[in-house]
Amino acid sequence: MTNRPHIWIQQSDYRRLAALAGAAPEAEPGAGLLAEELARAIVLRANDLPSAVVRLGDRVLFRRDEDWSLEWGELVLPDEGGYRGGCISVMSPLGAAMIGLRAGARMTYTDEAGCSRCLVIERVLGGAGS
Repeated sequence: MTNRPHIWIQQSDYRRLAALAGAAPEAEPGAGLLAEELARAIVLRANDLPSAVVRLGDRVLFRRDEDWSLEWGELVLPDEGGYRGGCISVMSPLGAAMIGLRAGARMTYTDEAGCSRCLVIERVLGGAGS
């Protein structure tokens, strides 16, 4: 993937996500992408993050190139989603692509089926992780 947008990650989230990505089996669909994103991330204290950056616990309004319709989702750790609808695990390809992006950013990623997809972040609302 070339020309990826800048991403910013809060220090405390970075530590949790690095441990999670490092412990994940290679077969986990988003583990490789999450590790790549963490390796290129700008890691900052929470107070120093730019505005409207996707963090764990945030609600995100986004579009995917499947049909470009608006979708809402909450970015969560794999064990936090439970059976609530609209939860996106950061260990999924979509969640790994989403973490650290700002509103207005566009990111190309590979989905679970191996297809190249495009994600556009429209709006970020702070959640439990903010």
